[in-house]
Amino acid sequence: MAMTDAIVSVTGVRRAYGRKIAVDGADLTLSRGRILGLLGASGSGKSTLLRAISGLESIDAGTIVIDGQVVSRPGQRVPPEKRRVGMVFQDFALFPHLTVAANVGFGLKGRRDRDAVVAALLTRLRLADRGPAFPHTLSGGEQQRVALARALARDPAVILLDEPFSSLDSSLRAEVREDLVRALRESGTSAIVVTHDAEDAMIMADDLALMDAGRVIQTGTPQELYTRPTSVAAARLLGPLNLVDARVRQGLATSGLGQCATVLPDGEAWMGVRPSDLRLTEPGTGLQVQVESVGYAGAFRSIRVTSGLQALSVHVTHDAPAIGTVAGLAVDTARLMVLPRTGSGSGAAGR
Repeated sequence: MAMTDAIVSVTGVRRAYGRKIAVDGADLTLSRGRILGLLGASGSGKSTLLRAISGLESIDAGTIVIDGQVVSRPGQRVPPEKRRVGMVFQDFALFPHLTVAANVGFGLKGRRDRDAVVAALLTRLRLADRGPAFPHTLSGGEQQRVALARALARDPAVILLDEPFSSLDSSLRAEVREDLVRALRESGTSAIVVTHDAEDAMIMADDLALMDAGRVIQTGTPQELYTRPTSVAAARLLGPLNLVDARVRQGLATSGLGQCATVLPDGEAWMGVRPSDLRLTEPGTGLQVQVESVGYAGAFRSIRVTSGLQALSVHVTHDAPAIGTVAGLAVDTARLMVLPRTGSGSGAAGR
């Protein structure tokens, strides 16, 4: 990617609170006009990194560049109001005593075109008739769209969203997520979305950055990271995973699940496969397993099977066999992952 395509560049950023390191040498690039999902578990450092980009946090090492301007380096921090950033907080942070229109126009005081800008944003975000309303009369989805309109009002170079769906119940989540993505696409605004939810990240983002223990451990498109993670930690951030012992010899990894090529050096490794890439078959075909438990998960059934001492998780969309059933297990070998034997990992099913 050419540097002119980067609207936000984070290089070697470190942020510590005493002896606790929250962000440790993070590198990150947001391309112009794209949505970047920053995905990690609670405490991984993703919100701290977002706050550093916004200017709410200083940094101890590294640099942050927004739209060609160095906005953070050790000993130097451009204040948030002088950065071309719009921030959408997880609690929306709307002013309860101001109307929707006044909330959206709050940062436009003194501009002659304030009313026109506010009206255009409310129309774009399907809030045209809500201008006189107060925040407490709005649904959660409407409040979020107001927060986004307020962030867009100052024509920022980038929108930063911190866990934008955490306060919404599951029935609203998909609808609001769709509205938010549509609004960002229509505005052409570059955005970074922090979330701990893999589904939200993969559906919303053009590009993903995975964080673990303060570090950005892998970047790429959602499909690349889901199908070709480079570590157990990265693989698990994007969904359930079965891991089994594997052995690498001359570029070929072998395990009880099968064989596949790898660039890892000779020695022990993990072989991983998603539960959705396993299929139960007739007894006598493939790996022989026994059904230990069946759970109903709405769109699929989660089945725990065992083969010897190995437990595996299988997701199926059809009726599940009875507990105790002996079956075959087929593996989509094209979906097998070979991962280095470093960090956390075990053969337990569906972790």
